[in-house]
Amino acid sequence: MKTAVILPATAASFQPVAGLPLIQRTVLSALRSGFDRVVVLGNHYNHELRRLFASDSRTQAVEISERLPQIDGISVTVIPSDRLVSAAVLARASTVSLYVQPLLLGNAGRQDLGVCRPATLAGVDLSALGAASADAVWALLDARGAQPLPLPGGVCVPIADARSATAAEKLLCAQLRADSAATDGWLAHRLDRHISLRLSLWLARHTRVRPNQITVAGTTVGLLAAVLLGRGTYWTGLAGTLLFLCATIIDGCDGEVARLKFAESAFGAKFDVITDNIVHVAIFIGLAVGLYHQDPGGHYPSLLALLLGGFACNGALSYFFLLRRPGFTRSGGTPVSFKARLRRRLLGAFEAMMNRDFTYLLVLLAVIGRLHWFLWGAAFGSYVFAILLVSVYRWRDAA
Repeated sequence: MKTAVILPATAASFQPVAGLPLIQRTVLSALRSGFDRVVVLGNHYNHELRRLFASDSRTQAVEISERLPQIDGISVTVIPSDRLVSAAVLARASTVSLYVQPLLLGNAGRQDLGVCRPATLAGVDLSALGAASADAVWALLDARGAQPLPLPGGVCVPIADARSATAAEKLLCAQLRADSAATDGWLAHRLDRHISLRLSLWLARHTRVRPNQITVAGTTVGLLAAVLLGRGTYWTGLAGTLLFLCATIIDGCDGEVARLKFAESAFGAKFDVITDNIVHVAIFIGLAVGLYHQDPGGHYPSLLALLLGGFACNGALSYFFLLRRPGFTRSGGTPVSFKARLRRRLLGAFEAMMNRDFTYLLVLLAVIGRLHWFLWGAAFGSYVFAILLVSVYRWRDAA
């Protein structure tokens, strides 16, 4: 059993960080990182803690104890109540090899987390240590031969006031952006994420909007973009592509807000992919209708039928690879042969192309009045993409 003990709360423990009180975020990080039991040591903030945890179904089972309870298992991770600690840091900290001596994890001469055997803390009234409880625990572990260990990569910073909370929020957003780099398109990572993360942080701080509500908003904007494209004039085409670009930025916010507020769900992931596909179909239909209005003698109805068939294939592939096989580009061991390395790079490129970088191409073509180039290219390119993706994925002999 893995147990996390959160030291007694201080005033800084209730400082909001990206829309959640710090101590609630710490508890959610501990639960997300796989701890079987989370104990928060009580003090004069017990009433506030109980009210806070009772208001969230995810934290209702968290224990608030006046004294350190009996702890089973081989290790306990001690977490200060005034630290912003990401789930990734706690997940790695909980798996460090613990022998006889305790461990003190930290960087730059600062101790942030302690890992020890339950017996090490036996007889110590941690709840009586007050605001200096973290330093007292580190001194206790140090006196019992604790070994220093670099803190695993992730976000772990002390919070003292609103300024430090704002700085910590920026670190959280930077971590989100880094985590999404492997699956984002090139332009989405360098442009969209800078805007969407600012918007997501504002939404997390100042609203109670839910990720699925953001998905609905982005879908609505995307459908309005399709309506504008269907009008068939130069200016409505340009406005439609710009509005579609706005929809893609909003589309990034649902997942970012979900991760910032620990609100991810399997339904939300599927809902996001389904609504993305609905918007894409609407955009293609609007584009074809608009071009048909400009040139009724063109082949746009046939191109649209061809494009929708290819899009159906790619929609099925997106569902399979992005939802059923997440991380498919990095599955398996480290590639050794040239073919294996090539396969991984090609799959990474295909994964990026499943995202919406093509939005910028649409805007450029709308500016120069050549939206029909996109329809022709996508009608045939969608089939080429599907064939190449499946072919490269099936390189089973690459190792």
